[in-house]
Amino acid sequence: SERTKELELRVEELAIINQVSQALATQLDSDSLIQMVGNQLQDLFHANIVYVALLDKSTNIINFPYGYGDTFPPLPLGQGLTSQIIISGDPLLLNQDVDSNYDALGIKKIGKIAASYLGVPIPVGKEMIGVLSVQSTQQTNRFNESDKNLLSTIAAGVGVAIHNAALYDEAQQARADAERANEAKSSFLSTVSHELRTPLTSVLGFAKIVKKRLEERVFPALDQTDPKMSRVVEQVGKNMDVITSEGERLTQLINDVLDLAKIEAGKIEWHMEPCRVDSILNRALEATHSLVEQKKLRVQKNISQELPVVMADHNKLIQVVINLLSNAVKFTPKGSITLNAKQEGDHLVISVTDTGIGIAPEDQPKVFEKFKQVGDTLTDKPQGTGLGLPICKEIIEHHGGRLWLESETGKGSTFYFSIPVTEEAKTSIPPMELEALMKQLKERIDQSALKSMPNVNTVLIVDDDPSIRGLLVQELGEAGYQVREAENGKEALEKIRQQKPDLVLLDVMMPEMNGFDVAAILKNDPVTMNIPIIILSIVQDKERGMRIGVDKYLTKPFETEQLIHEVNALLEQGHSRKKIMVVDENTTTVKTLSDVLQARGYQVVESNGSELLEKAKSILPDVIILRSASGEQQDIVKSLRFEKGMEHVVFLVYQ
Repeated sequence: SERTKELELRVEELAIINQVSQALATQLDSDSLIQMVGNQLQDLFHANIVYVALLDKSTNIINFPYGYGDTFPPLPLGQGLTSQIIISGDPLLLNQDVDSNYDALGIKKIGKIAASYLGVPIPVGKEMIGVLSVQSTQQTNRFNESDKNLLSTIAAGVGVAIHNAALYDEAQQARADAERANEAKSSFLSTVSHELRTPLTSVLGFAKIVKKRLEERVFPALDQTDPKMSRVVEQVGKNMDVITSEGERLTQLINDVLDLAKIEAGKIEWHMEPCRVDSILNRALEATHSLVEQKKLRVQKNISQELPVVMADHNKLIQVVINLLSNAVKFTPKGSITLNAKQEGDHLVISVTDTGIGIAPEDQPKVFEKFKQVGDTLTDKPQGTGLGLPICKEIIEHHGGRLWLESETGKGSTFYFSIPVTEEAKTSIPPMELEALMKQLKERIDQSALKSMPNVNTVLIVDDDPSIRGLLVQELGEAGYQVREAENGKEALEKIRQQKPDLVLLDVMMPEMNGFDVAAILKNDPVTMNIPIIILSIVQDKERGMRIGVDKYLTKPFETEQLIHEVNALLEQGHSRKKIMVVDENTTTVKTLSDVLQARGYQVVESNGSELLEKAKSILPDVIILRSASGEQQDIVKSLRFEKGMEHVVFLVYQ
């Protein structure tokens, strides 16, 4: 019956509308959405010509992002049937005499003339933003009122989808703009901080030299029995202390800014290894001892005897504990500070409690926000950048833990952080055993190098900054080294070819040739590949330096005592980096040993037990470190001792 046919038609239309609606709901990209709509219209109406038209309101130009069966150049609003539909806001159904209808409507003919034409506006609210059209070039009376209603319903859904896609595009653009702005900010912070490092290195270095010279050579020669002269000596000493302490504070501020920039850029380096927590806590207490002494505060330790080994970045955790202790000292005028550590379930919990001024409840969330400081007023502004705790939070969360606080105004605060205790840490070499192994290694292979050392070693300083070169010349000369200088990479290579130095100190950012290129050339030349290289740079790219093969990477500003120590250590090892093969089925153990050995200047090759024989014969290591050998491995070790070129290989075995 007619009623049944009509119901069937309605059901079919609803199914089509539902199908199109579901497809529209999956698209948020404007271009993909329009292509999908056009393809759907082709499938639904089997039309010879299909188009989707959109009006650009800024130019009053109609564009056709989708067209099938004809060419569709951009069209000024006011021309063609498409303009008529947008302006009127009404659907247009022409089933015959389409050609004459153009004339009757006073509309210019554009493109192919259809035998049947159906076009409906795309609404967004009360505005018409475009047109959906299907046409037949051969059949009159091709479309009917049901088709018009169906296409109008689809157009309404398309309007909503296009609006949503536009909002999505705007959100994506806003996000991209924000990311670019954030990158620009991080780049600016990094650049400015880097540029401060070189002059700060000179200021701090020369200030320490002047202070040392005054104390060792000038002050003893003065008549300090004279009260006036004694006051002058005391004041000059205090002035020099202010210069160095403020320089060191500025260094810490710069380091905070750079840490933030690296964290936000995802470029921070992590060195995860099994760590003894008591060692971390003791290092942090030693580092903050002078701060505590100055304020005459009491420090108490409440640390469990049996703390577990954790898998962590040793230096990063020390940084966190130092920051928490320093903050406790800063905000505790008198009283005490307590450092606590205990295991709770599968987590290690460390806390720092103070009896200081406390933090108001409304201010507590702010302390973990970047650049926010509690007490940030004109009369009571804490020193710092407001970055210490946010950086600590990032470090702890990277370790899989969390950082939180409890505080009461006027009574003090407790900052807690947790670190998971993992099976990985339990199955690795315990830190005490690791240290014993490193000591044994040094005793076995370094003594011969010490005996063969020349009396005076030559160090080549390569830096385009004359102040830095002058500072290093003084410090190294006083330490007993013969020093030569080069102000750029090309000059350095020429001087090295003329006379090989025993060690090279190398800047990265230099004219003519950068330090990474110089290091790569030296490490790839058999004549110079064994010369130890220490990079001293404002550029924090240690990973790149290590890939090239540099022996140490120090960031400006550096402590001259640390630099002299590193120079001594590298020259004590001799001019050849020992090649060490680490053998263990436990990949975590291999990685731990490898990281520690590389950090101490050794060249490391990793291996599991199954490939021990072939790999050892191939690379000819100086040392092979392996776990207590099984019967099969014992046979392999015995056979290796008789291999050509391996007669002097040192074997170190650990339990």
